[in-house]
Amino acid sequence: MTATQLSTSPIATPEALTPVGELSRRLAAELMSAAAVCRDCEHIAGDLAKGGAALESISRLQALDELSQRLHGLSDVLQRIGEHASGEWSMSIEPLLEGLGLADLVVRLRAVGEPTAWDVEAGELDFF
Repeated sequence: MTATQLSTSPIATPEALTPVGELSRRLAAELMSAAAVCRDCEHIAGDLAKGGAALESISRLQALDELSQRLHGLSDVLQRIGEHASGEWSMSIEPLLEGLGLADLVVRLRAVGEPTAWDVEAGELDFF
């Protein structure tokens, strides 16, 4: 049995670092967008349920409401971290994004400011 060496990442240059507050704001925007998708699904599911869905199915739809509330809550927390984080906190986000399968998400998280990619409408799917 041979021991494998742990991969260590070299210290990133200051240009490659992202302020934690900015990353937190980007993640908050992603969660808020996901919560909006859940909210839309709740409305659609509610409309479908009016047509005579079984009680069991309707009660399972409450999970969408819970998911939406959780996403909003996490988004609020990350937004507050972004507002209160010290400007000195920085980190390299490349190791965080490595292997993330959603290319548009990677672009938005790497972006500076408010990227236009956040304006993508729900329903535009990425097929892998």
